[in-house]
Amino acid sequence: MTTSTQQAAPVVIPSAPKKVKKARETGRNPVMTWFWNVVGIGIAVVMAFPIYWMIITTFKTNKDLISQDPTFWPSSFSFESYKTIFDDSLFLPSLWNTLYLTLGSVVLGLVVGFLAAVAVARFKFRGRNFFIVTMLVVQMVPLLAIIIPLFVVMNGAGMTGTIFGVVLAYLVFTVPYVIWTLRSFIVNIPAELDEAAMVDGCTQWGAFFRVILPLTLPGLITTGVYSWIQAWNEFIVANTLMSTSGQKTSMIWLTFYSTTPTRGADYGAQMAGGLLVSLPVIILFVFFQKKVSAGLTAGAVKG
Repeated sequence: MTTSTQQAAPVVIPSAPKKVKKARETGRNPVMTWFWNVVGIGIAVVMAFPIYWMIITTFKTNKDLISQDPTFWPSSFSFESYKTIFDDSLFLPSLWNTLYLTLGSVVLGLVVGFLAAVAVARFKFRGRNFFIVTMLVVQMVPLLAIIIPLFVVMNGAGMTGTIFGVVLAYLVFTVPYVIWTLRSFIVNIPAELDEAAMVDGCTQWGAFFRVILPLTLPGLITTGVYSWIQAWNEFIVANTLMSTSGQKTSMIWLTFYSTTPTRGADYGAQMAGGLLVSLPVIILFVFFQKKVSAGLTAGAVKG
């Protein structure tokens, strides 16, 4: 009995793929990349130098401040400039007034502006396009053009010299910005989501709180931060409306502090006051930096 054996075919084990050298991307020159990197670093250094000079000046002694040759590093650190600022009896009350004004204007501006933006984006009514264009035009009007009529109206209502009156005046430039910005966010939210929520049993307010509000949160944070910066740094309206009561905001205090004969040449104290006044805005912006960046791009699709 003969048996035929078949020779098994050799098993071929695939070899590991060799690393292919990544080809150079077309259109990119390494020399130009390094050149533009150096240019970017140079611009960053130029932009950051005034901030560095401001901070380092607050720690300089009077000898370094009045020296003919500027020093880029203090010979000895001194906190006398900060002590001088905190010894001023008007500094902390002015800072608290600014905080109250900013919080009030941001909260009221977001509430009123958000509801108005929802109405403009979700409902069709007569004059809607005219209202949208009006919000854009209002932002183009210089603040100096409306300060006198604004003072006349607020003075007639008996609200000059009060914190609440200045908060209402701040809504003039806060609310149009909030409406115009948040409208683009709400337009990008499909109306079918609202309808689906109401089909599932939500009321119209329920759909608002469960659908529109969470999806518009990046836009609320973005507009809130920029509204905070506008209100915190505002000078003209606060100086005009609060002049009758003698109260000051931090910007008014800093302006008059820098022009007084006794403190006009105290550059260390001036820099310390400017740094302390701007520090809350810097901290706020750094803390919400990622959310602000996401909010700026989230509402830029259409609208």
